[in-house]
Amino acid sequence: MRATQFLNGEFTAAEVAEPPALGPGQLRIAVAACGICGSDLSMSKNPCRFVQVATDSGYPLATFDTERPVVLGHEYAGTVTEIGAGVADFAVGDRVAGIGLATETATGIPTIIGYSNDYHGAFGESIVVDAYWVRHVPEGLSLEHATLAEPLHVGEMHVQQSGLTPEDSALVIGCGTIGLGAIIAAKARGARLVVASEPSPKRRELARAVGADIVVDPREQDPIAAWMAAVAQQDSVVGQSGTGILIAYECSGRAGILAALMRTMPFNSRIQVLAAPFADEPIIPVVGQFRRIAINFGHGPYENAYDITLERLASGLIDAEAIITGRVGLDGVAEAFTALRDPEEHVKILVLPGS
Repeated sequence: MRATQFLNGEFTAAEVAEPPALGPGQLRIAVAACGICGSDLSMSKNPCRFVQVATDSGYPLATFDTERPVVLGHEYAGTVTEIGAGVADFAVGDRVAGIGLATETATGIPTIIGYSNDYHGAFGESIVVDAYWVRHVPEGLSLEHATLAEPLHVGEMHVQQSGLTPEDSALVIGCGTIGLGAIIAAKARGARLVVASEPSPKRRELARAVGADIVVDPREQDPIAAWMAAVAQQDSVVGQSGTGILIAYECSGRAGILAALMRTMPFNSRIQVLAAPFADEPIIPVVGQFRRIAINFGHGPYENAYDITLERLASGLIDAEAIITGRVGLDGVAEAFTALRDPEEHVKILVLPGS
């Protein structure tokens, strides 16, 4: 099959081996579109560091041989072409999207497609995934737009895990696709105020469009100060202070953000980490203890985050086309990665293997 593979810092469109034969409970899918994820950018920047961190963390879902090529891409949508044993909910020809996980039949160990030398990602014509993580794309929702359910659902998942209530406010740092998903989820769950902090004008515009109450450029205005001023103004109107807290949703992955939040968030706040750097990140733990800051890297229950997000896309509550800022074929993947490293122009670029 034709795909774009990555090796030694370069993307090359080429003929590659088909993904492995189907195991029980798996589907083969012809890829219509796949989004480029921030984790793909991190991996391509330093694959050895990426794999080393995953290995040191005991995280088998993202370990592979960096001396062999990989085909990236896990934000997929497409059409079912083959069904494995025991799969009852899908038929050949079904339009589907989902979370890109596949269980290696030889070992029983799951892997994220694309972060495997054998289970190719969706920057290629075909993928094999576990059916458990696959969903039917609702009628009327395009496959291209359905790819956004994967990155956007991360925001819904983390907002659920953070325990946000209508009395709480949300501070979303970084308004890429995951940050936009956090804004959407916080607004849907009735957050008192949603503040978005983003240096890119284009992404600030999108943050406003999806519902952020206050949008700031952190180079010009402190987002926490903006929240405090807005809450004070609200209190002067309603006559009393709310009992809620400020929850920061760190979606930028920028170095130093975690330490800065620990020093500047109000006492008794929470920090929910959705995106994190792969480099060492120095913090002074006692600062968090002094200020009674709780930090959550993704612990806690959540329910139907992907399904909720897919339905929001299908119902038109999310303007998918506004988030998709570029489309490329397999020959354009390298240029797309370069473009995404500058957030001024793009938010989400889709790879279309058939174009």
